[in-house]
Parts: sequence; C-alpha cells; structure tokens
Amino acid sequence: MIGKTEKRQYFVVVGLGTFGLTVASELLKRGCQVTAIDKDEKKVELASEFAIDVIIADGRDKKPLEEAGVSSADAAVVSIGEDLEASFLVTLHLKELGIDWIVTKASSPSQGEILEKIGADRIIYPEEEMAKKLADQLLNPSIINYLQLNDKVGIMESETPDPFIGKTPKGLSLRNKYGLNLIAIKRKVKRKNADEVVEDLIVVPSSDEKIEEGDTLLVIGDHKSLEKFKRMQRTINEQDED
Repeated sequence: MIGKTEKRQYFVVVGLGTFGLTVASELLKRGCQVTAIDKDEKKVELASEFAIDVIIADGRDKKPLEEAGVSSADAAVVSIGEDLEASFLVTLHLKELGIDWIVTKASSPSQGEILEKIGADRIIYPEEEMAKKLADQLLNPSIINYLQLNDKVGIMESETPDPFIGKTPKGLSLRNKYGLNLIAIKRKVKRKNADEVVEDLIVVPSSDEKIEEGDTLLVIGDHKSLEKFKRMQRTINEQDED
C-alpha cells in the first residue's frame, strides 16, 4: 500500500475509449508507468503508439489481470462506463487484487452507488462534469476554471474584477465580504534583459500585495461563497456591456 506522502508512479487503465486513452497518455507524459488494457485490438493498437505496456484482455475475466501483474499498481482507472457488467466486474477484480486506489467512470448516479459498494474509491462522471463546467463558463466568461474539492468546498480561477485592480487582499477583505480566501495570484511578468513574458505564481500573497490589471486570482471557499463571487462578476460584466 502506498503511503499518504508517497507519489503514485504505476497505474493501470482499463478501457481505452477517448477518456481512457487520454488519461493513459497524460500519465505517461508525466513520467508514470502505465499498463493499458482493453479487449478491443484496435483500441490497444492506438494505445501502443504511446504506451509501452499494452494488453489485449477482457477485464471481466480476473485471470488476465492477475497475469498482467496489475496487483502491484499504485492506482487504477476503470473507463468502461457504458458496459455495466464489465465496469462492475473489473472494479471488483482490481479491488480483490489489492489495488489501493480505484477511480471508476460511471454514466449515472445509480451506477456510481453500486460501484462505491463494490470498492471504487472515487466515481467520476466525465460528461456531466464537462457539461456543468461548460455551462458555468458560458454564464460566467470571467471564470477561467473551477475545481470542486468535495460537496462543500471548491477552488475557482478568475480574471481580476475591475474594482479589485490596485487594491490589496487586506483592503478587499475577501473573507468578510465573500467568505473566500485568496490562495494565489497568477501574473504575467517580463523577464529582465529579455522581451519574453512569463507567468509568475504568487502563492498565498501577503495582505499588502497589490493586485494588478491582468492578474488571475485563485480563491477557495464553500460553494455558496463562490456563487456569490460569480454573481458579482456577472454584474460587473453586464455593466461593462451597457
């Protein structure tokens, strides 16, 4: 079992549709070891273009998973949301093989509930999550990104509202007014003796750090507080349009 402070390095990805292939590819780009598995030979061929360890196997059968040595993996991703039987069986087999952390793709909350009972440690709904994210960005053009940490708290990346420019975190009193904490500022700066512009990250800015035009703010808070901040951004955008 991997310790809480240790970095995961070896992953198993079962199901090589668009989602599974993308996850496997991104993990490999970050220097991780990945075993990619699918029963479809064509999908495995696609994975073999970037993955070293690819296996043609039906995950509903536990034996090929055992023979592949996946029990030594730090974590697994099961990306077979459309095939309920396969999704359930693969998750169950991987749990029985002793994999410490299993992330399983689901297509509905009811499927997700069963997967949790079987042993999945995290359930993801890619289409639903992407739809919500897109809707949020369409309604709030100033919101660049949003990460839900749990059912209560999230982190939001936002363009700097015009009224914030030139002010400090202390002067803005974000915690009192919005229930938010400013955890970082992204700022584009020009390198000395060069024309190159790079992005600087000011982590946990001091209370006297002046916010500049063009800054990107990263704030953390509960969902109610973040919604309040979004409404404020929308109001500013509507006023600018008028």
